[in-house]
Amino acid sequence: MIDAQDTLLSLAEVAIVLAGFSAIVVVLKRGALGKWSLAEADKFHGIVIHSVFAVVFCLLPSLLNVVIQDVVTTFHVGCALLGIELLAHSIGVMCFSSTDWRGKIALFLGFLIGLLQFTAFSDWGVQREFEFYTVGIMWHILQAGLLFVLLVWIPARSIEKDADDL
Repeated sequence: MIDAQDTLLSLAEVAIVLAGFSAIVVVLKRGALGKWSLAEADKFHGIVIHSVFAVVFCLLPSLLNVVIQDVVTTFHVGCALLGIELLAHSIGVMCFSSTDWRGKIALFLGFLIGLLQFTAFSDWGVQREFEFYTVGIMWHILQAGLLFVLLVWIPARSIEKDADDL
């Protein structure tokens, strides 16, 4: 049996680590170049936002359970709130000027995961509220990780070749 609280706290720790690494990247990249492009700034902001949402939704069931005091109902409400956030977030980021077509396709997957949350909330024969809730949180963590990789990735055109490499 999976312990929901331990799983959610572990996911929150991963999200916090990603946000911490992105802060290190900010210090190093800003110091070296001094300026950021709009796409780089959006990636950094995305890392922070996805990490914060992951932490908030990892802690939310514990807070809701104080008031609701029923685990199933707690995850039903949590899935509804996570679904609303995922739908709004996906639609909002699709409207950014720096979001290209590949980003919009990825955000459509986030939109579908948001809809998945409502299947758990509405109880359409689905008895896997915790698993669906975890999928929504994992989406935020994976997005933060992907944005981190894209932020630190050095394009081949930016790498200077030594005379020995020619």
